[in-house]
Amino acid sequence: MNALAKETDDKAGQEALANAWRAAEAVEQFSGVLESLRMELDDMTGQTGENVRPLPEEVQDALRAAYTRYSNYLDAFGPDETYLRKKVETELGRHMIFIKMRVSGLDAEWGKVTLLGTSGLSGSYIEQRS
Repeated sequence: MNALAKETDDKAGQEALANAWRAAEAVEQFSGVLESLRMELDDMTGQTGENVRPLPEEVQDALRAAYTRYSNYLDAFGPDETYLRKKVETELGRHMIFIKMRVSGLDAEWGKVTLLGTSGLSGSYIEQRS
């Protein structure tokens, strides 16, 4: 609680709080980008998928860039930021899964995208549908 006060000696607490705030802002911004990409995919294919066709090159580039940014962002968290990393992975993973569900033929690296940052059934499509 001392980290919230401007006049405190808890510099580590203030830094942790500042890092959490920066991460939250970055997640919010990147989530908007991912949501826009998902909506673009929905517009291209139609509500029921009646217009399915190969993706234009710029959309493929956007998908690659989104995955790279997602991966780099998660890799940037240090070992002492596991809780924050999991929170970010959960929030961004949800958007990434929605994109992954709409596109076939993605690179194998997309298989690493999880909703809850765990392996097995936790975070899988099965858990989300039940």
